[in-house]
Amino acid sequence: MPYRSAILAAIESLKDHETGSPISSIRRHILDDTEHNNSDDPTWNEVHFQKTLKTLVEKGDLLQINGINYKFSNQYLQRRVEALRARAESIEEQTHKTAVKHHHAREIPSKEAPKKKTVHAKMKINEGGGESGSEA
Repeated sequence: MPYRSAILAAIESLKDHETGSPISSIRRHILDDTEHNNSDDPTWNEVHFQKTLKTLVEKGDLLQINGINYKFSNQYLQRRVEALRARAESIEEQTHKTAVKHHHAREIPSKEAPKKKTVHAKMKINEGGGESGSEA
């Protein structure tokens, strides 16, 4: 069981941003989540869980509050924001490259401007020495 990602996901979903999430709630959330997902590794190792929490605090990803509550550190949140921005820029670049690639791939023949029709002077049939029979 990947405890690091499970702990971070549990804290995210518990949304106790101000006071931090109690260790018991984090543990319960992870156990409930593994039961619902029918994880291949349903075994729980409390020692690994505790060591992972301690490591996350030492690395600066989590802050320990009152000895039993944990929340994200500002440092961790800043790294997440930067990672999300980098990911968004990467997606934007890929989208732009794909759009340019598709634009160049299907060359649309340019339409020529329609030829102007020449305007001919309309002649009235009854004008001039026509063959109409109404001469009076």
